[in-house]
Amino acid sequence: MMKMKKFMNKIVIFLLFASTQIFGQSHIEYGSNQGKYLELDNTRIYYEEYGNGDPVFLLHGGMGSISNFKRLIPDLSKHFKLIAIDSPGHGRSESIDSLSYNILAEYVVQIVDKLKLDKIHIIGYSDGAVVGMLAANMMPERIDKLVFGAGALKPSASTPAGLKMLQNISPETLPEEFATSYKNISPNPDHWEDFVYNSKEMWLQDIWIPLEILPKIKSKVLVLFGDRDQFIPLNHSIDIYNNLPNSELCVLPNMYHDIFNNSKTTNPILIKFLSEN
Repeated sequence: MMKMKKFMNKIVIFLLFASTQIFGQSHIEYGSNQGKYLELDNTRIYYEEYGNGDPVFLLHGGMGSISNFKRLIPDLSKHFKLIAIDSPGHGRSESIDSLSYNILAEYVVQIVDKLKLDKIHIIGYSDGAVVGMLAANMMPERIDKLVFGAGALKPSASTPAGLKMLQNISPETLPEEFATSYKNISPNPDHWEDFVYNSKEMWLQDIWIPLEILPKIKSKVLVLFGDRDQFIPLNHSIDIYNNLPNSELCVLPNMYHDIFNNSKTTNPILIKFLSEN
């Protein structure tokens, strides 16, 4: 029974963080496709660009990378200039000493400055949604629209199973594929264990997004959730929507946490939201 419980816990973790690694394989290896680097605070940050039009930042989920958006990029790059970023310590970007959502948001602000962009849209998934909301608060005049996909305000808002998973995460509880993937592309492959524990420390911060900043967000926000999200209750997404002054709520039927895997449903919604005046 104990072995079966540990096995099921690993399956849940795998579905949360790695589902985009196994579904909807593309001919283009997004996240390893001749991207560029920016030097910020003595750290090299990796990004890839696709398409033309209004700039849209893609901010991936926890322990993820640009590849989280492999089913989104082909469609949306026909309409927008996509700037897909590996957050510090993730994917092909170099490690930093510690992780927090505010630190990651500050890097987003620096990237906007470095690329000399006046205004952008953001599509954020899970951790990327949290980072996107904080960035919108840091530079309110420069984030036009934000897709807040499967994010939350704090760990205690998670389902009991989701919170327990965050509390129990360690290099030993993660599937071996995570360590292998990290070491294959990271410029700091020997930082794997530090990366896991730094991520865990970030996830267990009491507050990810202070509730009091939501009414101050000037960006138009699409709050996007799956109705079967196994980690974030639907009523939490409704609370987020209700506290934003300029927002839309879209609940995706029969969908779990990995909302951007179902491109046939989500991509048209994203294109419509980002294209509207």
